[in-house]
Amino acid sequence: MAAAASLDVGRGGGYVKVCQILPARVIALHGERAEVELHGGLRATASCVLHADLAVGDHVLVDRGVVLEKLAPEEAGAIVAIYAEINDLLAEADA
Repeated sequence: MAAAASLDVGRGGGYVKVCQILPARVIALHGERAEVELHGGLRATASCVLHADLAVGDHVLVDRGVVLEKLAPEEAGAIVAIYAEINDLLAEADA
């Protein structure tokens, strides 16, 4: 399954689901599949055919079950922090 999450975004009573492509860390490789762990411990599997050079411990972006890109660990942390900030701002706006 993909390592993407949905977020309800909206104003004025209407909400729309949007996808978030989340960073993950490769925890195991099984041929053309990678087992990844998302921030918070959720695990998923993804195709790594676009990145055959993956190694356990690499940080990646996964969407719809496919590893799209390798990331530096700092980039992965920054993305998680940005999504957390967006979540906080949306919660404040809805309060």
